[in-house]
Amino acid sequence: MENKHQEYAPLLAQLSTQLNDLSARCKKLDQTVKQTENQCFVFDRHLFSTTSLTLMGYIEQIDSTLTSLQNAITNNRPEILINHECERYVGQFQVLLKLVQGLEKGDAALLYKSYSSPKEQIFQQLQKQYQYEHRLLDMIAEQEERLPTSPEKDRPYIKKKVVALKLRYQKCNTYTQKLEFKLEDIQDE
Repeated sequence: MENKHQEYAPLLAQLSTQLNDLSARCKKLDQTVKQTENQCFVFDRHLFSTTSLTLMGYIEQIDSTLTSLQNAITNNRPEILINHECERYVGQFQVLLKLVQGLEKGDAALLYKSYSSPKEQIFQQLQKQYQYEHRLLDMIAEQEERLPTSPEKDRPYIKKKVVALKLRYQKCNTYTQKLEFKLEDIQDE
């Protein structure tokens, strides 16, 4: 367990440093760029659990994802959960960085978006899917952790539960991929 934490320590430190740098840039931009309910940032918001009227609101969510990644590593969670958290962090960081770079260049087109577009509806569906996938991965990890320490009579039930959860995760992930392809199709039009 300690080995995995030591292995990832330099990476986590680097991610934290990069997030602090992006945070400083966002603080500066938040003083000049204002959003309203009808005017918001244009980027893949589906990667975030909630929308925010400030860039720092998105930084807080990325920081939460980084904490979740650190916890997954510290608690020796399965590789699939660590990879999921890592991908979520990278996705959130990249879209916010791209937005910040565009705003720093003065790209006003990054500030307007309509709410009722089909693309936004798919974003919302994707957000729900990502959250559900994360919950399923947590449940699988919890059950797999219980298995070695549970009484012999409970093990077959826990194994069946893990198999059922993994099957549910596969179905969920397949649907998520379909939504992602649908979103790509809309973006290509």
